[in-house]
Amino acid sequence: MIGKCFASFFYSSILKTFDVRSIVLTIVCCLLIVATNGLVAAATLPAGFSETLVANGLSSPTSMDFAPDGRLFVCLQGGQLRVIKNGSLLPTPFVSLTVNSSGERGLLGVAFDPNFATNNFVYVYYTAPTPSIHNRVSRFTANGDVAVAGSELVLLDLENLSATNHNGGAIHFGPDGKLYVAVGENAVPSNSQTLTNRLGKVLRINSDGSIPSDNPFFNTATGVNRSIWALGLRNPFTFAFQPGTGRLFINDVGQNAWEEINDGIAGSNYGWSTCEGFCTPPNSNFRDPLFQYGHGSTSTTGCAIVGGGFYNPATIQFPASYVGKYFFADLCTGWIRVFDPTNNTAADFGSGVATPVDLKVGSDGSLYYLAIGSSAVFRIQFTGGTAPTITTHPSNQTVLQGQSATFNVVASGSATLNYQWQRNQVNISGATSAGYTLPNAAFADNGAKFRVIVSNGFGNATSNEATLTVNAPPSITAHPSDQTVAQGQPSTFSVVAGGTSPLSYQWQRNQVNISGATSATYMIASTALSDNGARYRCVVTNSFGTATSNEATLTVQAPPPVLLTEANSNLAIALDSVTMFRDPFPLTNPFNFSSNGRTRVSFFALNLDLQPGETISAVTARAEDSMLNVYPMTVEFVGAVSDVPGVSEVTILLPANLPLGQDVLVSITLHDQTSNKARVRIR
Repeated sequence: MIGKCFASFFYSSILKTFDVRSIVLTIVCCLLIVATNGLVAAATLPAGFSETLVANGLSSPTSMDFAPDGRLFVCLQGGQLRVIKNGSLLPTPFVSLTVNSSGERGLLGVAFDPNFATNNFVYVYYTAPTPSIHNRVSRFTANGDVAVAGSELVLLDLENLSATNHNGGAIHFGPDGKLYVAVGENAVPSNSQTLTNRLGKVLRINSDGSIPSDNPFFNTATGVNRSIWALGLRNPFTFAFQPGTGRLFINDVGQNAWEEINDGIAGSNYGWSTCEGFCTPPNSNFRDPLFQYGHGSTSTTGCAIVGGGFYNPATIQFPASYVGKYFFADLCTGWIRVFDPTNNTAADFGSGVATPVDLKVGSDGSLYYLAIGSSAVFRIQFTGGTAPTITTHPSNQTVLQGQSATFNVVASGSATLNYQWQRNQVNISGATSAGYTLPNAAFADNGAKFRVIVSNGFGNATSNEATLTVNAPPSITAHPSDQTVAQGQPSTFSVVAGGTSPLSYQWQRNQVNISGATSATYMIASTALSDNGARYRCVVTNSFGTATSNEATLTVQAPPPVLLTEANSNLAIALDSVTMFRDPFPLTNPFNFSSNGRTRVSFFALNLDLQPGETISAVTARAEDSMLNVYPMTVEFVGAVSDVPGVSEVTILLPANLPLGQDVLVSITLHDQTSNKARVRIR
């Protein structure tokens, strides 16, 4: 009994200087324990909650944590790490350490490696008595319920201690796989604001004790101090990570005025000893707490914040309103409260706890608290109702496009059950009944996943996802487009169609199937003039129907005609009906062989093939003088030159008004394509 009173005296002033108030609280605690002849009254909890004893006989417990396999490990100040397995306290400690347990020293923290299932690593924070008194983090290897003899690996030896209080001691692995270590400032406030030691800080190290290079002060601090992750703390006796989000809350025990819940963010400075609680006036160099409460003996005040646990367990056992909330306790006033991170307010939860020192949320959804006043661990459960259970999950649905699809769920649980359907995990507005109908399903709904969250005042349950399959006939979403190409060039037509797979394609030319043209694209490797004006479309089919694209017209343009000229010149290669003189005697009047006395010129050209049915009227000619005057000319003949493939002869009648004694530029046009300009001289 005396031991309990001494222990209570120690923890009622955890991380504080001794004062009259703490002594009075200790005396009151001792009187209560004696008066009940060693029995501690049960905590007062909200309606529907009850507590049960998990294990007692734990001498001066300081902290606890769950192993991944469900065992609960409890640190005792004297150096023993005890194991609670299947609801029973095992007689043999996991390990018994030699510690200095003066004041607030001793075995203070335990954590488990993220890969505990394969490596069996257990980490502890304790006060080593040699060679000088200091706090240490070591790693042990588990062999069942005990540590392997000689397996201790020292990861971290902190600075030597002077005071017996302000040790911190909480250790936890973060979601990044790094080990976070909370260290008190050893009752020397100036330690908190320097990067030259690790006291009054949260540290971050690798599981082997090395320092991560991405620590916020890695390039600012030196040596072992590069492990500093946050500073400006007095005594962060407890902290916790939120499952799922990885958010970190740090509980910092105050001195004379305020207890704090801090938002754990890399590189933050929480202001001690310049500030206790919110900085007044505000100081942009420091991060203020999310929440603070004052010192006193009421249901909302206390003397030392302890324990911390987010209610995000694998199994939701409490009412749904507690999910995402943060439980914390006070050592002196013995209450448990719940903090809401969404609005930074706290509400009452439990009272009458015999000097709590730690809180943990179990994977079973229960809240566990460790009480030094009763040397015991208790479990708090909700018994006032049952959370929903899905008894029949929604099933997959297959419908035709335009039909409706209905999903149903059957759930049990305490009334009243509330339903919220989701599509692809996003709430559907107004879908709040046990069934949900999607009217007029579109092909865009194909593959959508539907589920429902059923909730009541005691928890929630999420159904399996059901997949909607919408079958639809083909629909053309991108029709083939008209194509214009030069003769001999390729031409490609494409179609884009939606609808239930598989889709089949059949291209048509002028509404006649093209053999082998059965993909979403059709290419003509080399277009001919005979392809000009052809119309192409695609018929797309599947098991549910057919869709035909619009027709696309192919325009094939012949290459422009080319008038032959002398090499490296624009001088035309041509024959003309020249003016002749009678022979052997010259006559006074020249004679022109043409019947009308007009001059004709025969040019030679490429790409001047007339199409079937075309006449020479399809070819036009013109001349252009040096003043850019244009003279239309008459084409009298177009025909192929014998024995010269690809070359045509075109005979042009020169107009009477052509200027004399100068060059003119002649060009011809066929199918809207105009040739080069060839030069001839008019004498």
